[in-house]
Amino acid sequence: MEQTPFLTLCQQRRSVRRFSSRPVEREKLLLCLEAARLAPSADNGQPWRFVVFDEPAKKQALCAAVFQGVFMASRHFAQAPVIVALLIKESFLINKLAGGAVGNQFQLIDAGIAGEHFVLACAEQELGTCWIGWFDARALLRHLGLKRGYRAVALFAVGYPAEERQNRIPKRKPLEEIVFWNRAPE
Repeated sequence: MEQTPFLTLCQQRRSVRRFSSRPVEREKLLLCLEAARLAPSADNGQPWRFVVFDEPAKKQALCAAVFQGVFMASRHFAQAPVIVALLIKESFLINKLAGGAVGNQFQLIDAGIAGEHFVLACAEQELGTCWIGWFDARALLRHLGLKRGYRAVALFAVGYPAEERQNRIPKRKPLEEIVFWNRAPE
């Protein structure tokens, strides 16, 4: 199989859990957010909303709110220079009617596509990221003052990786275990 620049980027992108204290340039964050904005979505609804916390005091207040109680296991992410919240603005038509008819939550799929565009763009900018799913989603919405119509999907820790293991490629299953041509999986 031919090695392309995109495939190399996908191979090198990994979840980073320790960050240097080096600040992240807003220009780089804007480029990554632009990549997310360009993601496709059901009926071009673009339900995602990204809330960026790059001011230390505001980021720490957010982390104190969402990494408490049973979610304390994720509190180490507070040391990342930037935390980005990924939300969806819920649509009854797309998520409940259309999604319910086929058994999918289209807006969560859409948010996942936009989120992955974001983290791949970050990797291209030599920024480390980690998807965070273990956080208090209700506390996040309360912290933002949002009552109805929004759903918290994920957080991203963003920054320059602390360790020099950037070139380590995570172990992945071979294609033969995950791809089935013209037949059902075994």
